[in-house]
Amino acid sequence: MTDNYNELAGHSIAGCELLKELGRGTNGIVYLANRKKLSRQVACKIIYGELQNDPDFIDNLFSEASNAAKLSHPNIIQALDVGDDNGVKYFLMEYINGSSLEYIRTNTPEIISTEYLLDIAVQLANAMDYAWRQHGMIHGDIKPANILISKEKVLKVGDLGLARSSNGATGDPADIMITPLYAAPEIISQQALEPDQRSDIYSFGTMLYELLCGSAPFSGSIEYLLECHLSHTPDPLISRNPDMNRELAEFIDSMLAKNPDDRPKDWQVVRERLQEIYRKLFPEAEVPGMHSFGQAKKSNSVNTFASNSSWNAEKKELKLLEKFPWLLPALLIVIIVAALISIPISMRLF
Repeated sequence: MTDNYNELAGHSIAGCELLKELGRGTNGIVYLANRKKLSRQVACKIIYGELQNDPDFIDNLFSEASNAAKLSHPNIIQALDVGDDNGVKYFLMEYINGSSLEYIRTNTPEIISTEYLLDIAVQLANAMDYAWRQHGMIHGDIKPANILISKEKVLKVGDLGLARSSNGATGDPADIMITPLYAAPEIISQQALEPDQRSDIYSFGTMLYELLCGSAPFSGSIEYLLECHLSHTPDPLISRNPDMNRELAEFIDSMLAKNPDDRPKDWQVVRERLQEIYRKLFPEAEVPGMHSFGQAKKSNSVNTFASNSSWNAEKKELKLLEKFPWLLPALLIVIIVAALISIPISMRLF
């Protein structure tokens, strides 16, 4: 096995043949791979060489990959396996045939209409609401590069190797890897010993701001970015994009409040508000996320109703008979006459 992790195409890792490089993240290179035993394409992240020998990083990666494997949601990339193959640390994930939101933002920004943005924003809010409610997990690094859009326009949240579980949060917040362009103030200042979903909501709002006006709220060196997140108020989004819907612009601005208490309190609030705005702007279209995984109880009730359709039909018949009591004897007469007509003549003569 070569020590050059940039040129592994053609090699095999954990029973997977690495076919081609798909992209690079903060902690590794992602390859398209063929999982030979299952003849299934997967994504295989190979951890960068300098991190391969960092025991704390590897321990955290393995622990967080185990947490990520518990997540099962149509808008979250499924974690499949994590391990060490002859000294090479890897992370296997579901392969998504599509493009990152960063690629779309950079190369085809014209497709990011308000309707398109609201659709994917609701999908992301659904995924993160599920992760929080079901597993107490946050993402920790929401940004366009960590979001994939499939060919079928289904959003998939990725890079959950950076996620943190609120139920088992330990250690120094400085250990949490962040992207300065999207980092929440309380994470930068280390005021949040146990970051919650409002920190992710800040990053989410920063990303939406960038997608809607072409640039993030702040730009500059890393030091300047961190200072701005801590103490500078970004220009109102409507001033950067006067053509956009004011209600949506103001809601996104609220996600960028310095104090977490001044932001939307959770992902459910975010999802429902985005759906409400979508409904107002596109009254003829189906509102995204109305039959999502995160709203399974509503879907189940609909399915139960459908499966009991015969019982509902019987209820309607009973109500009809209560309203028209003469229907039953009339119906019996019709049945008797029909039966007599169907009896052979020879039987009637006998």
